[in-house]
Amino acid sequence: MEEQIFLDLLNKSMQDSVRQVRLSLGRPSSQATREEALQQVAMLKAAKEAQPIGK
Repeated sequence: MEEQIFLDLLNKSMQDSVRQVRLSLGRPSSQATREEALQQVAMLKAAKEAQPIGK
């Protein structure tokens, strides 16, 4: 069990390091929050409905 905890902590640490590097390079994390994803879906639906028929 301790080995799994160690591996989980190591994985989290590596993910945190990747986020820090991306931010330092000016590239925000590619992971969207649930709210951001819902906003994007709503925006895409609205854009699709706003398109003229036949296009």
